[in-house]
Amino acid sequence: MNEFCIRKISPANVQTVIKNIGFDRGYIKTALKKYDFKLYKITGLSCPQATIVKQLALSVGADAALHREVITCKVEKTDVLIGSTVSQLETICRKLKCQPFSLNNLADKLLGQLHITKPAGMTIRGNVFDWKRPYIMGILNVTPDSFSDGGKYLASEKAVKHAQEMIESGVDIIDIGGESTRPYSKEVNPDRELERVIPVIEGIREFNGSIPISIDTRHAKTAQKAIETGADIINDVSGLEWDENMVCVAAEKQVPVVIMHSLAPPETMQENPVYEENIVDAVYKELYGKVQKALNAGVKPENIIIDPGIGFGKTFEHNIELISRIEEFKSSGYPVLAGISRKSVIANILDVPPEEREEANIALNSYLISKGVNIIRVHDVEKHYKAVKVLNRVLSPDQQRELWVQQ
Repeated sequence: MNEFCIRKISPANVQTVIKNIGFDRGYIKTALKKYDFKLYKITGLSCPQATIVKQLALSVGADAALHREVITCKVEKTDVLIGSTVSQLETICRKLKCQPFSLNNLADKLLGQLHITKPAGMTIRGNVFDWKRPYIMGILNVTPDSFSDGGKYLASEKAVKHAQEMIESGVDIIDIGGESTRPYSKEVNPDRELERVIPVIEGIREFNGSIPISIDTRHAKTAQKAIETGADIINDVSGLEWDENMVCVAAEKQVPVVIMHSLAPPETMQENPVYEENIVDAVYKELYGKVQKALNAGVKPENIIIDPGIGFGKTFEHNIELISRIEEFKSSGYPVLAGISRKSVIANILDVPPEEREEANIALNSYLISKGVNIIRVHDVEKHYKAVKVLNRVLSPDQQRELWVQQ
């Protein structure tokens, strides 16, 4: 009698397993498409479009989930969840190209998703960000009222010294902010904001001309002056919408820009945040719209980084769902930044003050990196550098590439 030994194989290891079995090496690359299963959600299809997608999926042995009333046409639009192997999806797309109702355009977009491996790289002050490894953005708040380190680095001398410490600890980007954006915080006048951040940027540039500096601001005036002084990246918590001139500055200076999602300004964002649809759908769609506005204004696609804005106009449940489903944001094709450092999402689980949340930060950031996040924004650079170095050794380059392919 046979004793069958069976185990589940991780999708990231399929190629290795096939090789070990003794499969024809010349056919492995083609065969992988039959073992690589994809799930894509398509939003807002008409009933005829959705019906055709469903039938084509079934015709190749795949499937698609639609609203139950599509068959009766009692709904005007439906989202569709299509599940198939890569090989099946390529066949579906070939058939879609021959269909009416603009489904040839849908075919092109689906094929485009298949070809997303990792975002386009960028070079900042000679530093190559190729997204083959996770990068660390160190937080430097030059404010009296930030929730974790308010007042600690308000003096420019202390801020510059801390920047030097972060550089020595292995930071990839220093993010300088002169306005607290914690819940219920008040707007800071751009002139006051500039008084706080410009001396720090100048101080860093006096001893280091190569470390990338990000300016954390929602004011165009602050961003422009900071870039002219020596900053390299604009990190705007409003997603370029608080100040209508911000997108113009980003396009004119042609610098990388972090486009973040927030339900509302910090003053009101935590006042009963409600979304009409699933939080991931809502945030993804809004970020998509913000990115399109930036592109239309002249921001280059290779200069865009997206941030789902954990903690900005979200409940605890919203934040947990965004974290657990963070890999879905890779479908945008842009680098993903996540900032959870010492935030209330941790306090809601552990009930500890900000300075006691670092171990939890490392756990959550390690999870985020394992799901394909490109940049983590942290307070404690040294501890995260060590954790990321070990994690990076486990996540080999091939495995990281697979994380981007698996969508």
